[in-house]
Amino acid sequence: MDNALLDEIRQYCERAGISPSTLGVRALGNSRFFDRLQRKADKISEDAERLRKFMENNPPPETAAQQDVA
Repeated sequence: MDNALLDEIRQYCERAGISPSTLGVRALGNSRFFDRLQRKADKISEDAERLRKFMENNPPPETAAQQDVA
């Protein structure tokens, strides 16, 4: 997940002098929106790192077509 939205929210709240939870209430009627969005972004980053590590450690076998090219 792109953290750009989280950064936009933080910057807006800082300029507006409000908390992210207040913004969530005013814009969405949801005081927990920002916290949930941040947890989701953290989880996606963690999962992406685990996936990349797995793919690096478990490369796919070469197919016959790939061997002919090399």
